[in-house]
Amino acid sequence: MTKNHNEGAYAPAFMKSRESLSKLTPQTIMEKSLCNFANSWFSVKCFGQIIEISYPEGQIVTQGLENSLSLDKRLLLLNYLSYAQNLPLSGQWVSYRDLPSGNVFYPHIKKYTLEVLGDFFSSCDKAILRHCLIEGGFELIQTKADLTAKGFFAPRIPILLKFWEGEEDIPSACQILFDSTISKQMHIEDSAALCNIIKNQVINLYNSKRANVTNVGRSG
Repeated sequence: MTKNHNEGAYAPAFMKSRESLSKLTPQTIMEKSLCNFANSWFSVKCFGQIIEISYPEGQIVTQGLENSLSLDKRLLLLNYLSYAQNLPLSGQWVSYRDLPSGNVFYPHIKKYTLEVLGDFFSSCDKAILRHCLIEGGFELIQTKADLTAKGFFAPRIPILLKFWEGEEDIPSACQILFDSTISKQMHIEDSAALCNIIKNQVINLYNSKRANVTNVGRSG
């Protein structure tokens, strides 16, 4: 079990988020976030993993997830509890640039997240990637893309991750799609941070799994 890390430069943002959390009742938070509450702890299911957050303190506890729960991911999960709204999913998938004010951050996301994931997809072992996506809490589904995975960052925040194989002068590509209601469930800056979190999670899981496969091969 791992309690909060040194929050460093994120400390003011964590403090503000905890203040927002403490102003709401557990019942209100449960209804808005769809997260369970018992014995002063909320349970947030994030890409298949259960993260526990205390109420009203907003302390975050994990079970053996030190390598997958970065400070920005912790902050977004904490923010979700007080920011989420009791609204049904629309079923309409949109890209980040389609969100209100999304065009402001989209060029940065395109260059440092989507293009990086596209380049990664062009050279990765697809079998290992599929295994890592499933291990990382995603479900593989069939679409017109070469590889599509669906996961939930939080109960009201589904993610659709799509990859396309490149051909001739067209590079491999990646797209991260959200349900159109995400603008009601998460601040636009948090949505931008979530794109980066997804990129890091996919690549880090893959690199770890690839290293394990390589080491097993050598030992054999």
